[in-house]
Amino acid sequence: MEITKELKNATFIYNEEKKTFTIMEADGFNGCIELDKVYAFAFMRFVVRMAQRNWLRQNKNIKNNIDKEDEIVLESDIEEDQMEFFK
Repeated sequence: MEITKELKNATFIYNEEKKTFTIMEADGFNGCIELDKVYAFAFMRFVVRMAQRNWLRQNKNIKNNIDKEDEIVLESDIEEDQMEFFK
């Protein structure tokens, strides 16, 4: 059984009988890479790690921005509380 995913510039094929993963350019067999199950697994682990790394990096930047905004809000709350205390 073959599983095929066609995109604009590439085609990905997984052949379950041969346990091979093939990446082809959209224009045919001009650029074609065929990986056996060991290399296909290693490639997929690499792809997943890069996706997680990029996803975590984006969240870290968003978290830093949120922390800075929270500090500003906390500082303004403290100033208001102090002003009420002195009245």
